[in-house]
Amino acid sequence: LREHLKTDASDVNMVMVHKFAERAQALPQKVAEALGPYRAAPTAKTFGVVNPSDRIVLMIDEAHRTQGSDLGENLFEAFPNATRIAFTGTPLITEEHGNKRTVKRFGEYIDKYKLMDAVHDGATLQILYEGRTADTAIKDRHGFDTKFEDLFKERSEEELLAIKKKYGATGDLLEAEKRIEAIAKDLVNHYVDNILPDGFKAQVVCHSKLAAIRYQKSIREALVERIAREQRQAKPDAGLIRRLEFLKVAVVISADATNEPAAFTEARKEAKRWDAVKNFCRPFDFDDRDKALTGIAFLVVCDMLLTGFDAPIEQVMYIDKKLREHNLLQAIARVNRVANHKARGFVVDYIGLANHLTQALSIYAEEDAQDIHEGLKNVLSELPVLEERYQRLLQHFVAAGVSQIGVFIKGQIASPETEVAIIHSAVGAMQDIKRRADFEVYLKKFLQSLNLILPNPAGHPYRGAARRFGYLLRMVKERYKDDSLDLSDAGEKVKALINEHLIDLGINPKIPPVELLSDEFIAHVNKHSQGSEEAKASEMEHAIRKHCTVHFDEDPAFYAKLSEKLEHLIQQHRNNWAALSEDLEQLRKDAIAGRTEAVEGLTKEATTFYDYVLKLAYDGSPAPPQDHAPLKALMLRTVELLQDTIDVLDFWKKPIEVKKLRGNIDTEILLANIPALNANHERLAVEIVKLAEK
Repeated sequence: LREHLKTDASDVNMVMVHKFAERAQALPQKVAEALGPYRAAPTAKTFGVVNPSDRIVLMIDEAHRTQGSDLGENLFEAFPNATRIAFTGTPLITEEHGNKRTVKRFGEYIDKYKLMDAVHDGATLQILYEGRTADTAIKDRHGFDTKFEDLFKERSEEELLAIKKKYGATGDLLEAEKRIEAIAKDLVNHYVDNILPDGFKAQVVCHSKLAAIRYQKSIREALVERIAREQRQAKPDAGLIRRLEFLKVAVVISADATNEPAAFTEARKEAKRWDAVKNFCRPFDFDDRDKALTGIAFLVVCDMLLTGFDAPIEQVMYIDKKLREHNLLQAIARVNRVANHKARGFVVDYIGLANHLTQALSIYAEEDAQDIHEGLKNVLSELPVLEERYQRLLQHFVAAGVSQIGVFIKGQIASPETEVAIIHSAVGAMQDIKRRADFEVYLKKFLQSLNLILPNPAGHPYRGAARRFGYLLRMVKERYKDDSLDLSDAGEKVKALINEHLIDLGINPKIPPVELLSDEFIAHVNKHSQGSEEAKASEMEHAIRKHCTVHFDEDPAFYAKLSEKLEHLIQQHRNNWAALSEDLEQLRKDAIAGRTEAVEGLTKEATTFYDYVLKLAYDGSPAPPQDHAPLKALMLRTVELLQDTIDVLDFWKKPIEVKKLRGNIDTEILLANIPALNANHERLAVEIVKLAEK
C-alpha cells in the first residue's frame, strides 16, 4: 500500500485507517528468549512520509474517532502537505479535548448541517426524551408512576448500600437482577403501549455483557407476564396477544478474548442463528411462518450498534448505561431515522442521563453563540411563525363563535361584566372534545415559539396573550374536568409566565381541579360560574361524568345507572340551566352516598355483585324469575367466600392465592347450575375477583 500511495498518478483510494498501524516485527529467537515475559520495546522510528505532494486530498469520515490516536498521527505524517477534509456528526469542540479538537486537526468548518436542520428538512426526526429516574421523571400523557434511582450522579457509600439493599444486590448495581427485572417490566409496558401499535422496534442499551444477558431474560419474562395479563381481560384482544407472542429478544455482544461464561457464548450463537441484526431491521411479518424471526423486537446491547447502526424501524432506545458527550449523541441518533408513520423517536432513560444529555446538547449549542449574539437572526426568524400561530389561536375561537376574543386577549375591554361574559363564551365554546384538543395543540405551538424568542424584547408584546390563553386553558380544564389538557412541554419560560399570572388570580396551577366529592366543590363551581347558570351546570355535568368514569370499576352497575340518570336530566332540562343545576346537585348527593339500597334478601355488598353479574350474564335484561333465588344464593356465598379469603395480609400480591380464589368462585358458579351463568362461568369468575379487588 505504501508503494501504491507514493506515486504521482491520479487515483482514488479507499483505505481503512487501521492500515496506518505500525507493522509488528518478528523478534529473533535469542532476543525473545532474553526478554522472557516482557514484550518487545516499541520502535523508535516514526511512520514516515509516504507522499509529500500538496495535490492530495484526504477525506476522512467519522473524524472524531481516530483523529487523536497514533493511527491519525501516522496518517497525517504520511501525507504532510495534503488538504484534509473531515466529516463528523459529533465534532470534539470543548477545550478539555485540547489538541484533539476537530478544528485543531482539520481547520474551521466548511459547512454545518445541524441536528435541527435535518429535522426541519425531514431528513431526521425529533427525539422525545423521557426520564424515568426519581430525580428526572417526566410523565407522559398516560402517567409514569415508576421511578428508578439516578445512578449517574455521585452517591455516598450509605446511599449505594441503601439502594443495593433494596434490590438485594451484592455487586455492581447496574447488573442487579431485581433492578433489571423491574426496569424490564416497565420498558415492556412502555413498548407495548407506545411503540408496538405502529409496528416499530426497540434497542436496549445496558452496562455490561452480564447485564445484557439478564435484560434478555427479564424482558422475555415481562412479555410472558404481559401476555397473561391480556388473556385475563374481560374481552381479550386476540390481535394484540398474537402480536405479543410473536415478539423476540436478541442480545448482540462481542466475544471475550479469554474464556467467557457459557451464557455469553449461547447468546452470541443464538443471535448468529437468528441473523438478529438483519431481522431486527425488517418489519414485522405476523402472517408468514417462514418470517418468524422478523419478530425480533428488542436488540439488547452494551457497546455494539451504538454508532453507525442505521435502522429506521427502531423508534425507541431504552438506556441503562452511562454515556457522555459525543458517544451519547451518537447513541440516541439511532432512533431519529425517518420511516413511514414514524412521527418522532424516543429515548427512555433509566439511569439519570438528563443532566448529561443537557450538557452534551449545550456543548454543541455553544458553537452558535457568536451568530446569536451578532444579530439574533436565527432567533428572530421565529417571529413570523409566532405571529402566524397567534392568529391561528384567535381564529380558532372566532370560528367557534367568540367574535370578541381579540379584544379580550389584548385586555381592551373596559367593563368587567363584558369580560366575564366573553370568558364564559370562550370556555363554553370548547365543549366539543376535538375543539378542546385543537386549542391545546395550537396553544402549545404558540408557546413553543414564544419560549424560543423570550427574553428578547421582540417577544414581549405576546406575553399578555400567553397569560390570557393559558388562563382560558385552565378554565376549560376546570369546566370539563379534562386532565388531558397539559402545557408541561410548552417551555419553562412561558410556563412560568402563565403560572405566575394564575397565582395572581388565586389559582394554583399545581393543584388539580376540585373533585366532585370535595366539600368545597359547590363553592368552587359557584366561584367559577360567577352567576352563570349555564357555566355552573356545565361544570357539574362534566364533574359527574368524570367521577362515573374514574369509579366505574368499583361498582359498574351503580355508576352505569348514575350515568344514565345524568343523560336523562340533560335531555329533560335542555337549555333550562337553573333547573338542570338544581337536579345535578341532587345527583351529586347520590354519587356521594353511593349505593344505599340493597336487593331484597341481599346485603349492599352482595347487591353490588348481583347487579354486575346480571349485566354481564343477561346483557342488561331482567333475569328470568326462576333464576332470582339461585342467583341471590350464589351472590351471598360469593361474598362470604370473599370475606373469608381476602382479609389475608397482602392477599392481592399473592398470584397463587388469587388464582385459587378465582377457581373457587368458578366452582360455586357451576354448582349453582344457572344456565345463563354456565355459558361464561370462567369470565364471570374473573370479573367477580376483579370487582372484589377494587
